[in-house]
Amino acid sequence: MNRRSNKILRELVLGTRQNVTELVEKYKVQERTIRADIKELNDALEKYELPLIMLDSDGELSICTKEKIDVRAFETFICEHTFYTYCMSKNERAAVLVMILLSANGYITVEQLKDTIGVSRTTLLRDLPEIKKWFEENKMELISQVHWGYIVNVPEYEIRKGILKLLEVNGDDNEYETGYSLGAFWNLLIHQMDKLNIYNDMKQLVIQQEEELQSFLSDYSFFEAVIELTLVVNRIANHQVLPDYYAGTWSNLMESSKYVFSSNLFQKIEQEYEIKISETEVLYYTECLKGKSYLKDKTHKENSLDIRLVIAETLYHISSCFGIDFYLDFALYDLLIAHMRSAVYRLQTGETLRNPLKESLLREYPEIFRIIRKNIGGLEEYIGCEFSEDEMSFMVLYFASVLEKEKVESSKGSRVRVALVCETGRGTAQFMLAKLHALDEFIDIVNVSSVHNTKEIQSSGAQMIVSTIALDNEDIPCAVVRSPILGRDDLLDIQRMVFEILEGNAGTEQDLELDIVNPVEADIQGAFYNLLSEERIMVDFQAEDWEDAVRQAGRLLYDTGAVEERYLDDMVENIKIHGPYIVIWPGTALPHAEEGGKQEAASLLRLKPPVSFHHESNDPVRYVIGMSLQSAESVNQALYDVMMIFGNEKTKQMLDQMHDKKALLEAINSLKTMKK
Repeated sequence: MNRRSNKILRELVLGTRQNVTELVEKYKVQERTIRADIKELNDALEKYELPLIMLDSDGELSICTKEKIDVRAFETFICEHTFYTYCMSKNERAAVLVMILLSANGYITVEQLKDTIGVSRTTLLRDLPEIKKWFEENKMELISQVHWGYIVNVPEYEIRKGILKLLEVNGDDNEYETGYSLGAFWNLLIHQMDKLNIYNDMKQLVIQQEEELQSFLSDYSFFEAVIELTLVVNRIANHQVLPDYYAGTWSNLMESSKYVFSSNLFQKIEQEYEIKISETEVLYYTECLKGKSYLKDKTHKENSLDIRLVIAETLYHISSCFGIDFYLDFALYDLLIAHMRSAVYRLQTGETLRNPLKESLLREYPEIFRIIRKNIGGLEEYIGCEFSEDEMSFMVLYFASVLEKEKVESSKGSRVRVALVCETGRGTAQFMLAKLHALDEFIDIVNVSSVHNTKEIQSSGAQMIVSTIALDNEDIPCAVVRSPILGRDDLLDIQRMVFEILEGNAGTEQDLELDIVNPVEADIQGAFYNLLSEERIMVDFQAEDWEDAVRQAGRLLYDTGAVEERYLDDMVENIKIHGPYIVIWPGTALPHAEEGGKQEAASLLRLKPPVSFHHESNDPVRYVIGMSLQSAESVNQALYDVMMIFGNEKTKQMLDQMHDKKALLEAINSLKTMKK
């Protein structure tokens, strides 16, 4: 799932009409890209046993069910996406990284950051300069300490302001409007702040308090209040508290009715979570509540709304219609808020402002005018004035500039959609996927096919093909690689073709050399080590032949309960049918099977002497790695590590020197932090 497919699914689940032709225009992509999104969504929905998306002959999309759509079931599906199953854009990734840094308790390393969001070290290092720049622009000091990592060095109050602003500009308007959380990115973002996973519990506590005091927040204010409460409790539980001197600043709030609301809430939280909450924190949350809008309470029939809240909610609605996300662009978001407040002031004081660009804006951006007019009614009702076309045209100017900026940024960060074709099947394709992590800034793998089944590529939205064999396909450019192991020359060829597609012309060889990072130089993630154990390692086994070696690697898995006995036979049968394609590097084989795995695990067999697998170039084999993997996520992580370890001759020479299985396991573990 990505941002686009998430939004398509969300609208369908909520009953909004969706048409392929309109989606093509809305997202500025080809029709086959939308169709590929639908196919990917349906594959995932099928695994969750949820109704699929139906596409009729007129291009109309709908949820295929005769029953009422179970929105909560789809909400569960969306909320269970992780950084490994949701494909973040560069902007989304940057926003998440800032949230992680703001929420961290102490230093956080590059390794921890990349492991958290599931990207390569290379990608993360490319992101960091932009992240550092953002902290500088927002007057926050991001300290970098060798061997320690990064830490945000600002007062706790400023940290909270930063986190809340980040959540505000990336908020999920559907949640406060409908009560359903259907934004995958929003959930990933808030979970970095809410380590206690108490967001839904805080909702219920605030609702209970509203009932007890008969003081009811408006929907938007309720949404804000729950986020703020979730943040406060998480920070206190993590010993990240406000200093006591703030209590004096806010002491006058003890007379406020909102102090009772806040105090009662925290008494319940203290009992429920067994944490001590200071008076300063109670007053801090009282200050938060004071700025909220209330539909009614027991002392007032109606409380007037705060103009900031009305404007922010209006901006939410308009931005949602355009699919605008501000991510880290706080300045632009604040500029829009400030302009709308100025417009309100002018209208309330009778001041008129003429926009000389009004006619051209009406002509060029009629849809923006229409959407602003449709969503500004609540603000007009609040201020008792109607926005003129001149005033709206200034707003059109701002939104048009935001959309144009998004279009440019999207073009810069666009990735070429790539289909993989491998003559030796899925196993080898996984190695190609792992190696292609070096280019994940430029490409998006949308399809994996075998040679005999390439028709689906046409409907996958692929812009180019990477294949281990020449294909008779004139419609889509194809990079034929020398080997599925993807050496440096293969990666350069692939990137050259990517640049041709993105820019319309090839980059120079020198440019390519600068952009390519040899995967062998990347750090080990540790996923492969986590699948190993001493009982699944055997050193210097004397195999009779390749089949004996494969069965022994499988036996190590079977004896530890990781696979069924039939898995061993299937490992051998795969090689007999498809040949020795599992000999992935000189001296290294990775036998596997499709069915019969019971849990995720790996075995490691070192042979003495090495044996022949009848591979034309990679014999004899010294290391046999048996694997039982359950998900695409674990495949990519573990195979990435295997590639980094056994594709590096220096590393293998080091492993050759380990005298027993314990030493071998410790040596592999040490590679998680060692630079090759």
